[in-house]
Amino acid sequence: MIIEGKDVHSTVREDVDVCIIGTGAGGATVARELARAGLSVVALEEGGAYFTRDFTGRIKDGFKRMYRNQGMDATTGIPSIVVPSGKCLGGTTVVNMGTCFRTPDAVLKKWVDEGLTDYEPARMAPYFDRVEEEMSVQPVKPEVMGRNGELVAEGAKRLGLHPHPIRRNVSDACKGCGNCAYGCTESAKQSMILNAIPEADKLGVKFYTDTRALDLVYDKEKITGVHGHVLDRETGAYRHGVDISAKVVVLAAGALHTPALLLKNGLCNRSGKVGKNLKLHLCVRTLGIFDEIVDSHHGVCQNLYIDDYLDQGIMLEATFTGPASQFVGLIGVGKELWDLTKLYRHMASIGIMISEQSSGRVRADDDANPFMTFAMGQEDAETLFKAMIISDRILFAAGAKMVVNGNFAVPRIMSAKDLDSLAREKTKPSDFLLAAFHPQCTCPMGVNPKKSVVSPTGLCHDLKNLYIADASIFPTSLGVNPQETIWALSTRIAEGIAKNVFDKRG
Repeated sequence: MIIEGKDVHSTVREDVDVCIIGTGAGGATVARELARAGLSVVALEEGGAYFTRDFTGRIKDGFKRMYRNQGMDATTGIPSIVVPSGKCLGGTTVVNMGTCFRTPDAVLKKWVDEGLTDYEPARMAPYFDRVEEEMSVQPVKPEVMGRNGELVAEGAKRLGLHPHPIRRNVSDACKGCGNCAYGCTESAKQSMILNAIPEADKLGVKFYTDTRALDLVYDKEKITGVHGHVLDRETGAYRHGVDISAKVVVLAAGALHTPALLLKNGLCNRSGKVGKNLKLHLCVRTLGIFDEIVDSHHGVCQNLYIDDYLDQGIMLEATFTGPASQFVGLIGVGKELWDLTKLYRHMASIGIMISEQSSGRVRADDDANPFMTFAMGQEDAETLFKAMIISDRILFAAGAKMVVNGNFAVPRIMSAKDLDSLAREKTKPSDFLLAAFHPQCTCPMGVNPKKSVVSPTGLCHDLKNLYIADASIFPTSLGVNPQETIWALSTRIAEGIAKNVFDKRG
């Protein structure tokens, strides 16, 4: 049952086996798995419930309704980094681009070296197989690739690189309309509202939307329940109280709000790690301007990847969005910027993502609102600069007549001949116009309670019945888009809860 805030007329009181906070990739997966095991489950979601019928394809509607703070959350530090995230039933899965990667074997082996022996690649492979089947993960098809992906692939191959179609959680209904990040209008992208949540709903899970968890009620070593508020969706005003009694509580509010909730309640921080070591996957964009009309907005908005430099922490993904969000990545003022925007139909774009060495921190105010601090180090600036030069070469090799960078020191490059000398230039963190979309690592998993927040099962070291199932538990940055890893880890964590806590599975 999906219960929206407007339909709640008195204090909500529930007594269940499991209360889950958050309904994104982690929370919805756990809800479905535990419902399959026959447990009674309530899931709390601060955002509203929106479905295909509510999606207009207009960027402004998507950001207003389904993004937290209309997508403008940002870090404090130099440079400031915009970190958009979803706030709706289904979480960021509703507004991401559907990109799916398994956790790289090199990352899993690093986790194993840190003592997480259950996460070796061979043991994780069945979970990846399972979630890929359930979520309809498949490569982008040529007919919906779009010219942006084709051009980037052409340029990459001319340089001896190895582009691949991105794998995405979509059905065959995908028409390449490019609205992935604003709510899929074709019911093709298998976000949680089309996959895990409907099944969990049929199995009896109650999803309370417009409902914010605030207090984790505990008695010595155990959580006894969750207290929160039902809010007015339009104004954020308090409407009714929420009191959930539960044998187990699962935090799945994401790598920003999960640590904020723990910090606000003073829980699970014996290690001192809660909220620290924030990783973001720093991102910058490069644009190529072509003589031909490219119309990159036709086709899947994120469609191709180049991982030749992944061992150096660099991932390149052909990415293009509608004007309102694409132009945010342009550097310029006045007529210069205006003239550039008029070339929209002639643009192709590469999104650069690095697995950074720098780290930030999440803190919380008295209402459990997170705020991020992050200072990018010189090493990461140099990695981004190197990735930018590589991307520039790809675009010029594809036939671009000019390249536009998200770098204030070198915003425009007119010829590939300039790149050799440019590659020797110095850069600094403040030169970059940055965004980031994958917060992670703020409640790390580990075997040593003095160095981690949760055990390999997702159970908090300091409490007997509080679990975490989201990107906050990653011990290290992934280097690839995280949603498939969240599904796999959350499936495994839910299985453990059902078997070891409730003895529901053999």
